[in-house]
This record gives sequence, structure tokens and C-alpha cells, in this order.
Amino acid sequence: MTDLEELRAGAAETLDIAEPWIRRVFEAVPRHEFVPGTVWVVDGGVYRPLHRADDPDRWARMVYDPAQAMTTQVDDGTPAPAGGDVPTSSISAPTAVVTMLTELDLRPGHRVLEIGAGTGYNAALLAERAGAGRVTTLDIDPEVADGARAALHRAGYGGVTVLEADGEQGWRGGAPYDRLVATASVRSIPWAWVEQVRPGGLILAPFRTAFCSHGLVRLTVSEGHAEGRFAGALTFMALRGQRARPRIDGLFSAEAWEESRESKADLDLAWLADPHAEFAVGLRLADVAHWPQDGGHWWCGGDSWAYAAADGTVHQWGPRDLADETAEALTWWEGAGRPELFDFGLTVTADGHHRVWLGDPSGPLPAA
Repeated sequence: MTDLEELRAGAAETLDIAEPWIRRVFEAVPRHEFVPGTVWVVDGGVYRPLHRADDPDRWARMVYDPAQAMTTQVDDGTPAPAGGDVPTSSISAPTAVVTMLTELDLRPGHRVLEIGAGTGYNAALLAERAGAGRVTTLDIDPEVADGARAALHRAGYGGVTVLEADGEQGWRGGAPYDRLVATASVRSIPWAWVEQVRPGGLILAPFRTAFCSHGLVRLTVSEGHAEGRFAGALTFMALRGQRARPRIDGLFSAEAWEESRESKADLDLAWLADPHAEFAVGLRLADVAHWPQDGGHWWCGGDSWAYAAADGTVHQWGPRDLADETAEALTWWEGAGRPELFDFGLTVTADGHHRVWLGDPSGPLPAA
């Protein structure tokens, strides 16, 4: 066997895939055939190119590292000469791929719509299970779509339909689908997706809020709505039409710092490192961005910002007290018994309304 084949076999063993069909398709599809010769890695705080020709061993190890996602495009394909800033396309880590295939419950003969073609690798896995002629994959970026189409043809999956299209609109030409799977995260489920999946079919999509980047929702489509539970904690790049998030740019200044309200934190910042706590708070403060930095924590949203230092000193500015709102949300989460993200669910209706609930669909999440 070649080194790449050995690495592929080793990755399959490490992943310890429970579903026989998923192991079969993982072993059948050569992942390295879908990874371009140039990928992007973080170096000195920016994304810089890593060329397979320059370091083939590192490239190969990254391809078959079970936990390694690989960035294949930055800054929508136009990085600055000094390096890229924002990853905009990738091939997902094998662990994430296996998790999503498990939740998708894909059957032979199913019609599948994939939102986000990426390198084409995931579409090849879907094709191995459902049949190449049953899979349609979309990407809004023409270069990404062209690359996926070429890779699929090279690897023997030319029957997969690859289209340059806005995934947020789905693709009515192939509807109704049995399964719709997104490989880009969303803050809201487009109703077009629900309309294009048959009753009883599934939608599987990474779901995020401005506060929390990780989530995975599995919805069953019914007449007039789609409903289901959160099934995992995965982080994906955002769907291009839903990239916008609150930013501190234009709000923070030395003057604003002087004007800010200073207090001591009435919250345990350590809880924000718990993925279940962060997820729950994010459901209640979906429009508030939060990130740790240099031992402290920042919040931004609703024309307000807040900063909590490691020593517990809090500065808040604007019409909202975002650190206080986070403390209240954490108090609610603890009072509810510290539920895990798997305890929450989502209902999407034709009017575009998204209702998050805890426990069962009859129990909506209390407002913040």
C-alpha cells in the first residue's frame, strides 16, 4: 500500500466507525483525491499557503488526521499578499463527517441535496450510499463548484450534479428530496429548504448563534413545519448569506471606555468554557457576539459592548448590560438543571418563525 492508503486505513481504525455502511464509504472514497495541492494553515496569526509539493508528508498527515479540517480557500479566494484573514471554504474533519453521516440516516436510493459542495468529498460519500445520480450539491462560489466537479469526475463520481447556486435558496429542480444536508452553518433555517424536502424527510444543518458557533440540528419535515432536536456540537463556516454578526468596530473607543459602567462580575466566567452552557446562553442571547481574549471576555450586540477582565472587573457601555444579561442566562441554565444541548429542540414554521424549546416541543425556551 502507498503511504496515503496506510494513512486512510489508520484513520478508519482511529475513528472506530460504528455504522458499517459509513465505514464502507469512508474506506471507498479516497479523501486525498479531493484535497487540493495548496491548502491554508495559520502561521503568525494569518493564513498562509501550504503546498503539497513543498511538504508532502505534512500535507498527507493533515488529510487523514481524524480531527483535522483543512482550509482550502481564504477571503473568498482573494487573500492579501501578506496572508489570508478569514477561511471561506474547507474540507471538514473526518470526525465531523462521520457524525453528520450518522445523523443523516441516509438510505440507498434517497434523493439528496447538499448545501456547500466544498471540495466534493462529502458528495462522493453521499453518492457511495445513495447513488451518484441521486445527489445534487450546490456552491455559491464558481471556482469552488468547478473544483468539486472536477474532483468528483476524477474520482469516478461524475454522476453527481454540481451546481453553482445560492444554497440558501436550495434547488427546486431536483425536489422533493429525501435528505437535505448543509455543510455551512446557519442562524436560521431557510423555508425553501423545508419546502424542497418531502414530508418525513430530514434536514441536517450546523446551527449557530452570534454568541455560540457550535450546534447541529436534525429536523423532520411535516406539512407546514419542520421540527427536531439538536444532535451535536459542530462548528462550520457560515453560509455566505448569513455571515453577518455583531461587531465591536465603530462602538469601542477610548472615550467609550471612560464612559463605561464599571462593576464586578456577577457571573462565573468559567462556565462559558462549557459547550452546553455556551450553547444555552446563545439561544437566549442569539444576537450577542461573545469571545474570550487575553484571559478576559468581550460581548457586543445591540449597539452595546461589555468586557470582563480576568479579575472580574466588568466594563459595560451602551443601552444594554450584556455581561448582566449573560449572568441572568447562566442563572436560568443552572436553574433548569444545566441541560445539555441535546435537550433542546427547534421548530421552524412557514412564516419564518423559529421556536427553540427545552425538553419537548410544547415547552418553548423562556424569553431572556
